Amino acid sequence: MSLESFVEEARRIVGPRWVLVETWSLAGYAIDYWPLLVYRALRDPRGALSRGPAAAVLPGSEEEVAALLEAAQRFGVRLAVYAGGSGVLGGAVPDEGWVVLDVARLDWVDWFDEEAGIVDAGAGAPLAEVEGWLNRRGWTLRHYPQSLPEARIGGLVATRSTGQYSTGYGGIEERVKGLHAAVPGVGLVRVKPSPRRSVLPPLEQLFTGSEGLLGVITRVYLEALPLPECELRVHWRPGSFREALGEARSLAQRRLAPDLYRIYDEQEAPVALGVEGPAAIGVYEGPCRVARARLEAAAELISSRVEVEEGEGPASRWLRERFNVIASIARLLEIGLAFDTIEFSAPWGSAARVYEAARSAALSVEGVAYVGVHASHFYPSGVALYMTFAFDAGRLEEVYGAVWDRVMRAVSSAGGSISHHHGIGRMRLPYLKLELGEEGARLVARIKRALDPQGILRGFPL
Repeated sequence: MSLESFVEEARRIVGPRWVLVETWSLAGYAIDYWPLLVYRALRDPRGALSRGPAAAVLPGSEEEVAALLEAAQRFGVRLAVYAGGSGVLGGAVPDEGWVVLDVARLDWVDWFDEEAGIVDAGAGAPLAEVEGWLNRRGWTLRHYPQSLPEARIGGLVATRSTGQYSTGYGGIEERVKGLHAAVPGVGLVRVKPSPRRSVLPPLEQLFTGSEGLLGVITRVYLEALPLPECELRVHWRPGSFREALGEARSLAQRRLAPDLYRIYDEQEAPVALGVEGPAAIGVYEGPCRVARARLEAAAELISSRVEVEEGEGPASRWLRERFNVIASIARLLEIGLAFDTIEFSAPWGSAARVYEAARSAALSVEGVAYVGVHASHFYPSGVALYMTFAFDAGRLEEVYGAVWDRVMRAVSSAGGSISHHHGIGRMRLPYLKLELGEEGARLVARIKRALDPQGILRGFPL
């Protein structure tokens, strides 16, 4: 490997200003939002931030990305693709000696086809800016992940992200209608936007969720929708979390679920909503008459009274506070606790069993002080469950890995999927075969070798 030669070539490709080699300029790439790394950095900032990459390059065009991949192959340099760094599983964190390829400068947004509502966004375009650009023109992606303030389009697509309104609008894969990706040894693959195609496996979906294994996403064509005319915020109080899951199944299968829909168990409702016992909140959107009709039909299937919020209420409070994660971390650290979240999914027939198994697994680890669960992504066939666990911050290394290990194995054994929308990153690497099976893991490894034979992009030890 000739890092020096690569850096010199990168300077020629992107310009000297966009090649970073000073330690202080690389520190921010040493961690993403993976709580394990964040807590380590809080404990030892100098040590954590000193383990950054060897260099970082910021290309300004798709052609520059393709040229950088070719140079990395020529000089034997490993690249870690970086698109905002808002992931929570360490997927954007480079190994020692690697070079970060940061797509932040690929930040354009424009119409590809305004009549179709298809927007052309660079992989480095911040989601908040794309959404704001659309809103000013009367359109929306309706894709609001927890990472909205930091997320960039390429990272969202590469991790198969989903958002808070997914029950009504689907995940990012529903919005992707085409994309461009630079692939080692192949060049710039251009998949033109289409509402749907039947031309062998859709290549845009090959890269959606690929987490930087197979290529570098450079441009995405996203389907936008008109801003909704009305918004109805609602809440109700199910008798139990199991009852709430049953109501959610009934609503989802009849296409009557709120566009934003969240149900909380007895442990999480007081923390997240400030109410006792299980709770449900939702938002119905669309043309006013349609939103009201859907709400009225849904209310007939819900056993408790559905309250429409005219002013303050649990749904309105949650919407106002939903992105304030840093304050939660600070409050917990003041009392000696750290926390993380684990999301997973299950078909309706095993959802309650997966919920109980995951809770029991986390609580079985000594040092865990709290476990709460909510469900926030609903489908006719199943549900995504989202578990928060808090634990003794002084036992970080001991407790953290044990909780993850027991929960991953418990979810898989109970019939669930080990990840719904956070992806794999680094934390879930040891559990891939639980999800894919031996043969599935070998297939992914073979695809990886075919598209990146020299292994210049991050890989999974499958």
